[in-house]
Amino acid sequence: MTSKTPKERFDQHKTGYVNRKGHKLSAKIVQKYGMYLRSSLYQHISPTTSRTEALKIEETLALELRRKGYAVWFN
Repeated sequence: MTSKTPKERFDQHKTGYVNRKGHKLSAKIVQKYGMYLRSSLYQHISPTTSRTEALKIEETLALELRRKGYAVWFN
């Protein structure tokens, strides 16, 4: 879950973003292979304020995308 938009988060992955505490918040696989976002895969999801709900939505979407053949990681 993040307060960033998908575009902002993707840009963080691509640039190897490190936060103020020195923690890397980007994924090497996205930095190396990520080309663009497929907004059609997530546009139908509305923002949520509950972390629990967001994690459940993330898992459901990730498993759905895996079944369709996408390489997906989630926590």
